[in-house]
Amino acid sequence: PISPNSRKVRFGLPLAYASLGSFMAALTTLFAKTLVNLLSASLFDHDNQFTNFLSWAILLITAFTAASQVYWINQGLLRYDALLQVPVFYVVWTVFDIIGGGIYFNEFRMFTTIKYVLFVLGVCVIFSGVGLLANRLKHN
Repeated sequence: PISPNSRKVRFGLPLAYASLGSFMAALTTLFAKTLVNLLSASLFDHDNQFTNFLSWAILLITAFTAASQVYWINQGLLRYDALLQVPVFYVVWTVFDIIGGGIYFNEFRMFTTIKYVLFVLGVCVIFSGVGLLANRLKHN
């Protein structure tokens, strides 16, 4: 068994709460964007998209993941420092959103090599900043 005072628990658990919340937030964004597309087709194109189960499932999954993201980030904030939880939540959420949207909505199709390089560089800069904030854990 892992001791509650072990290094893995002290560093891993705070990151796990923020990461789980951000994963739920990324799923919310992905499903909400899909839901908006369904609503747009239904309202503006007069093509009701809510005649099948899948559309309703997307609506329910969006609501569930939205509630879950709030739950998990709040659980992390109750237990750990907000100056760690919020940046980790934001960074992981952003990366998941970019990758998920890029794959699902094919948003990377127009990327050139330089855009990929700059994207990776930007993500590295963000993670470096979060790494600096994570040093606060060593002092607590």
